[in-house]
Amino acid sequence: MTKISKATVTNADQSVQQNIPALNREVLTVNWDHDDLERLRRLMTRAGIDLETAVQVFFKGAPQRFNMVAKPDLLPEAKARCNLLDSIHRRIVCGFYLPDPEIGLGQSRPMMQDWINRQAADGGAGRAGRWIFTPDILEHTTDIGFHPVVTAAVVPAPSGRGLGLRLMQLFGRLRRFKPTSL
Repeated sequence: MTKISKATVTNADQSVQQNIPALNREVLTVNWDHDDLERLRRLMTRAGIDLETAVQVFFKGAPQRFNMVAKPDLLPEAKARCNLLDSIHRRIVCGFYLPDPEIGLGQSRPMMQDWINRQAADGGAGRAGRWIFTPDILEHTTDIGFHPVVTAAVVPAPSGRGLGLRLMQLFGRLRRFKPTSL
């Protein structure tokens, strides 16, 4: 078994950080407690943020502090944070943030798995949190193959006669019969 020095791991981490696009780095550096959350909201609505980064930003917002607090019970200073967490959660769940095909959830996978496990435990206890993720997010994030949204219906080949001819024959037969008078 070979040993890897801390310097090698640090260099590897730095090279990974350099490969992250500038927008992803920018949203990861935002401080939820001291920076403008409206700026973070605008950044998170831009295309180009991958799923791993979005999940990291979501968890940097400390959702566990507010997960079991009802919306009307929030303190005024927590409302902006929770609204932004709501927004990021909706985008993650609906697929707005696409995973990087090479890494999927990457470093965010253990955080997401832990959240889903705690969510299942809460469900067993009869509680439901504010932000619910399905386990499917862990499975489908690396399977980015082509999935058609709309497929063509299978239609049998038309018979030798067209619809118009068939209708004319049908109505022609009905005209041959005279209604009986009462």
